[in-house]
Amino acid sequence: MDFFEAQDRAKRNTGKLVLLYVLAVTGIIFSVYVVSIFLFYSQVDDLNGASVLDVLWNPAVLIAVSTIVFSVIALGTAFRIAQLRKGGSAVAQLLGGRRLEPSATDPAEKRLMNVVEEMSIASGLPVPDVYVLDNEENINAFAAGLTTHDAAVGVTKGALNQLTRDELQGVIAHEFSHIFNGDMRLNVRLIGVLNGILLIHMMGLIVIRSMMFSGGARRRNKDGKGGIAIVLFGVALIIIGYIGMLFGRMIQSAISRQREYLADAAAVQYTRNPDGLAGALNKIGLKAKGAEIKDGHAMEMSHLFFASSYHSALDKLFATHPPIEKRIQAISPSLAAGDERSRKKIREQFEKQHVSGSEQPAGATPGVAGHAALTPEVILAAIGTMDDTNLNRTGKLLQEIPESLRMAAHEPFEAEALVYSLLLANDSSHEENVPTWLINESEEMAARVKKYTEELNEGRRTWFLPLAGLALPVLRNVSRKQYDQFRRRVEKIIKDVPGENLFAFALEKMIVRQLDTAFSKKKDPEIRHHHLKTLGNELSVLLSFLAHTSGGDSRQAWASAIKPIEKAAPGNMKLLPKEQCRLEQLDHALDELAASANPVKKYVLSAVIHCIVADKVVTTDEKELLRAISEAMDIPIPQGI
Repeated sequence: MDFFEAQDRAKRNTGKLVLLYVLAVTGIIFSVYVVSIFLFYSQVDDLNGASVLDVLWNPAVLIAVSTIVFSVIALGTAFRIAQLRKGGSAVAQLLGGRRLEPSATDPAEKRLMNVVEEMSIASGLPVPDVYVLDNEENINAFAAGLTTHDAAVGVTKGALNQLTRDELQGVIAHEFSHIFNGDMRLNVRLIGVLNGILLIHMMGLIVIRSMMFSGGARRRNKDGKGGIAIVLFGVALIIIGYIGMLFGRMIQSAISRQREYLADAAAVQYTRNPDGLAGALNKIGLKAKGAEIKDGHAMEMSHLFFASSYHSALDKLFATHPPIEKRIQAISPSLAAGDERSRKKIREQFEKQHVSGSEQPAGATPGVAGHAALTPEVILAAIGTMDDTNLNRTGKLLQEIPESLRMAAHEPFEAEALVYSLLLANDSSHEENVPTWLINESEEMAARVKKYTEELNEGRRTWFLPLAGLALPVLRNVSRKQYDQFRRRVEKIIKDVPGENLFAFALEKMIVRQLDTAFSKKKDPEIRHHHLKTLGNELSVLLSFLAHTSGGDSRQAWASAIKPIEKAAPGNMKLLPKEQCRLEQLDHALDELAASANPVKKYVLSAVIHCIVADKVVTTDEKELLRAISEAMDIPIPQGI
């Protein structure tokens, strides 16, 4: 299953969630209706000869009960979803999480940030916000969000302090698998669904408490029958609420359980170190409550976590996670044996099974990072994934970047200056001077920009995209006023750059996808294209631009691009002259291509990659252009390509 299929599978799982939700709501409505009928007629002394069917069937009561119950559940669901509309950060804050500053100096926190940043840059994903649950001493973690651009990764204080770097890397890799596979959006929606269902239980508690404190059971009538009926109705709601909890647990189990095995397998594939992930699981398994979360939201959010955060009597039937022992056995059965030679053999067997097998052509992925087998098939197989070679390369690249630049990417003011410097350092016309207008606006900012521009001019171009990847997430947390000023300055710098600057184009696409969406300037487009036939003009512009950018023969590059899509290609496609496919036209084309379904995006990306590697060389310009395309179409391209 590749990245595109995984994303579509996650969308199909939404249908399963809707079906289970409808069943749960229907069951609750029916239960409340039956209880209402029973309690109503228990207060009537004479049924006037009515039959059992007449007693049970009362359309007026059914409509009233259905309306009230559905409204309560819908409002509860809508409230929670609205509460979590900001994505992963809202979930983390609801759990009591503390956002970890990228500039953290605590050794354990710095180690966590390094692991997350390395994985993000290696995979091509935006760096997610990182949270620590300071009040949780057990080992656990989660990933949450509505899209890859508002994702958050959280770990407990116990995980931060008790896991080694390899174990922590295995856990974070597991959570990144959930991000790749589109699980997060479904998980957040599931939180809303569960909140709506559980409101019925809460309503019962409210009814009981109100009667107890108001003395209503004594004042209703002389014999107290009316008050007793209300109390019984409250008790019935509490019981029915437990039915809702049962359905909720069923939903969590149906959605989550199998995905945990898949995420474990993916995590080992990413790190090539089954002992790291197995070690974390083993530490959880050694404690009776090794992954338990004390926060009051642990039950409704248990499907989010790395390991089961909440235990109940329903676990044997509807556990949200597989047993720890089975997960360990699946990835490193020799862990408990302590035989290093056996463990090495198991690791080799695992890699052979999960990397070289027919299930997923990920074995070629190391060739992407190492450029040993740079083929279109290799690159396509690497999308939405990563491997240890790529992680190591990314780690070394980040270490190669001067500390002053890496530190700058972790502070909002400095990150803003760094982004301006990346644009100016990439433009030969501004090698020596900072724009006068920027000096007039802020001498302090201009001084920082001058400093970082000089450092970048002495460095390597390969630093630029990773530094942008580190800097942009930090700017998600500035004020709207500060962001508007930042965007205005970026646009002005880009406008001042003479000619066509591919890095500036790529950086602006990153800003649009990672920041504009966060500040509500730009939303994901609705899918308008389900096949290539409606995209002839856009494909012509895109592939023509790439063909002309290629260092080789443009006609050969065009022919290579058309080959993988020739059966589905529109009839009006043609190689355009350079003047008809400038960056302005490319920008419009990418906006339209972004509104395509995943199967269409896969075709488009296949054509793009065949075009780029037609001459067997991938230049820096082509890498930056590929990054721009991937950002526009929301497809994570690994750093190693």
